[in-house]
Amino acid sequence: GLAFVTQAGIGLGLAKSVAIAYPTWGPEFASLIIAIIVVNQLLGPPLFKWAIHLVGESHERGEHCDHVGPRRVVIFGLEGHSVALAAQLKMHGWLVKLAERRNEPRDRVGEADIEIVHVPEYDVSSMRALGLDKADAIVVMLSDEENLRVCQLAYEHFGTPQMVARVNHHRLLTEFKELGVVVVDPAMAIVSMLDHMVRSPLAASVMLGTEEGQDIVEVEVRDQALDGKLLRDLRLPLDTLVLSVSRDGHMLVSHGYTALHLGDHVTVIGSEDSLEQVAVMFEE
Repeated sequence: GLAFVTQAGIGLGLAKSVAIAYPTWGPEFASLIIAIIVVNQLLGPPLFKWAIHLVGESHERGEHCDHVGPRRVVIFGLEGHSVALAAQLKMHGWLVKLAERRNEPRDRVGEADIEIVHVPEYDVSSMRALGLDKADAIVVMLSDEENLRVCQLAYEHFGTPQMVARVNHHRLLTEFKELGVVVVDPAMAIVSMLDHMVRSPLAASVMLGTEEGQDIVEVEVRDQALDGKLLRDLRLPLDTLVLSVSRDGHMLVSHGYTALHLGDHVTVIGSEDSLEQVAVMFEE
C-alpha cells in the first residue's frame, strides 16, 4: 500500500529549494527532477498494479462464464442437510452436484438421485473439474476454514455469483463478508425463522415452501427486449407480483415505473406454473 503514497510534493519542494540555492545549475536540475516526478506519477501506479496481478496477489473477483440452460449449484460437504438441500434444489429445476473429499458410502444419499463427486482436494483444478466455472451458486457446509478457502477460490478464479456458507463460529465473519458470501448461522436462522413465523406467518410459509402452490423465485434479466422496459409494461401473469429488483448488488424498491436493465435480478412471488412462465420471459 505504501507504493501508492504520493511523494511528489516532497520532491517538488526539494527541487525548488535546489533551484534557489544554486542559481547556476539548480534550475536545470529542478527541471530534470520535475520531469522524473511526472513520469513516475503517470507510470508508477499502473506498473505497480500490473506487478500485483503478475504475482497473483490482486485477489480480484474472477470472470464468471455465463451459460444458457438450467441453473447449476455445487454443494460442498456430504451430510444429511446437504443431501436434503440438494434434493430440494433439484425439485426446483437446478442441476446439483455434491462435492466431498471423503469416500462416503452411497447409502448416505438415500433414495435421492444426486450426483456425488469425490475430489482429492478443494483446489482450483478440482473445482474446475466440478464445473465451477459454469456454476451459478455454491453452498459450503464444511469447517469454517475449509468454507473460507473454497469461497476464496470460487471468488478469485471463477467469479461465482452466489456463495452461501454455513458457519459454526463468528471469528471469520469479516473474511466471508469481504467476499460477498451469504453467511448462515444455524442457531440464528432458527430464531429468525420463528420470529417471522410469529410476525408474518404467510410470508414465512411461502419462503419455507409450506404454502401449497405458491413460491418465490429470483430470475435474471437476460432478454435484450426487456432492457429499459418498465415493470408496468410487462405482461406478467395476473397471479404474480414483483417484490424487488436487485442491480449491481443493491436492492431497488420496485414500482411500476422501475426500468429493467440487463443483468438485473428480479424477485417474483406467485403460483408455481406462473413463475415458470416468468422465468422463460426474463431469461429467453
